[in-house]
Amino acid sequence: MDAIDKIIEEINKQAQDNRDRFENEEIAAIDGWFMAESETATENHRQQQAKQLKDLEQRFKQLRSRQQMDVRQDSLVEKQRYLDRLFEEAYEKMASWDKGTIQAFATLSLKQLPITEEGILLPSGPHATAALDASFVTAIQKELDYQLRLGEALTANEEGFVVDVAGVQYNFLYRDLLNEQRSATGNEMSQKLFG
Repeated sequence: MDAIDKIIEEINKQAQDNRDRFENEEIAAIDGWFMAESETATENHRQQQAKQLKDLEQRFKQLRSRQQMDVRQDSLVEKQRYLDRLFEEAYEKMASWDKGTIQAFATLSLKQLPITEEGILLPSGPHATAALDASFVTAIQKELDYQLRLGEALTANEEGFVVDVAGVQYNFLYRDLLNEQRSATGNEMSQKLFG
């Protein structure tokens, strides 16, 4: 029986060796698969993080750019409001000129007109209508190279005057003069005021 026990023992040892070898091979294969999967997952995670970081940086740049644009836009709107107030204050000062100032402005303006035909002075607004009356026209006529007569006051509530020469109107309404000045020099004024 010794020989049979020896054979059985040898078969058991061989089977155990096969099981141990098989177990080691399987463990090595599983470890290899796990390492490969782990590296793939780590690489995918790294790529995903890199992509998300790039997307976040891009969104940050867009948001920062939009915010800068909003700040510039708000600044421009505020500058525009300031210029609006400035020109409105200028109009209010002009609209409240006294009689002498209105007549001096009208005299200077009327002398510069390139008129050869008769002009009709059409005052507008209560201050200009009171200042630019028949006695003013009579007095200024001596200084002009053309005939000027007083016409009907304009019904507009804007202060200033218009000179009509055969249907061509020279506009000296204060608000229109200021708007023209703003159109011509608005950018230059903004540069001087706001740098």
